[in-house]
Amino acid sequence: MRALMILGALALAGPAQGQDSSLDKVAVSAVSVREDRFPEVAARYPGGIVARPRVEFANYVGFRPLQLDLYLHEDRSRSKPRPLILWVHGGGWSRGDARGSGAFADFPAVLAMVAARGYVVASVDYRLSGEARFPAQIQDVKAAIRYLRDKAGDYGIDPDRVVLWGGSAGGHLAGLAATTCGVAAFDPPASTGRMGRAAAQAAKPLAVSDCVQGAALWYGIYDLAALGEQAGSALGNIAPLLGCEPAACADKAEAASPVRHVGPQTPPMLLIHGTADEEVAFHQTEEMATALKTAGRPVETLLIPEMGHGLIGKTPAATRAANLQALERTLDFFARVTTRR
Repeated sequence: MRALMILGALALAGPAQGQDSSLDKVAVSAVSVREDRFPEVAARYPGGIVARPRVEFANYVGFRPLQLDLYLHEDRSRSKPRPLILWVHGGGWSRGDARGSGAFADFPAVLAMVAARGYVVASVDYRLSGEARFPAQIQDVKAAIRYLRDKAGDYGIDPDRVVLWGGSAGGHLAGLAATTCGVAAFDPPASTGRMGRAAAQAAKPLAVSDCVQGAALWYGIYDLAALGEQAGSALGNIAPLLGCEPAACADKAEAASPVRHVGPQTPPMLLIHGTADEEVAFHQTEEMATALKTAGRPVETLLIPEMGHGLIGKTPAATRAANLQALERTLDFFARVTTRR
């Protein structure tokens, strides 16, 4: 608090003594400037990880800039490209952000730790249901994948090794992105928010693949149409996402369901769920696993007894054990699906 008061006092005091406040130093362009010119900032974590916050990956007219946090390696210019893990947050599609996940007290530190194991990690924000209806959310996830693949050389990413990780609503979106590679209905639009009118009219979306090589999904929703038939309080979040009750727009609910898109090209998946989840029934994970097996696709399932949504247990010790078990299993899965053969 004292530090904040000092900073506030300095801000109110005006320019520091000796600081050049002459208007002669103000740069003015001959045309409108739309780029973000704020100085690049970064946070440093153990293991040579530099976290770059609020990297803009898309900008659409009428919406806030879409941003992600990026956990990079200091030695990326001297090392071989690393696999990319993209985290998609939960929150019922209506809240949450790229820096939180369930019971993890400091999720950015977790993401930095994961990066230190040999990955580039990105954590994405997307448009929430109060800002835009579906399919905006899946378009944003795909826009992030395409942006990061397009910038692979700058960030030290191996574009052939991209995997997704998501929880709850983020598990739904990560699962949908993984099962809809190349589905035109979910293609993100061109990012024109920082362009002039003529450039925006001629702009085209990035011609980059949004396919991924694997996905780890925690307590996700995979069949929106069936959720009403299963125990789970997440049902009330679906209508704001779709803009209609699932029963009244069955076609839209099915199109938004990852289980309906499972096919021969679906990548390997790890599905994790607590059997005491009262928000999203673990039957959703069982249904998704069955669809993957029926399609002949690799799938691993971890059902953790007596754990609720977010892998919250009856005691702090049980919650810690379940989350660490899920994290260890996820890291093992990523190591296997991203290993070059």
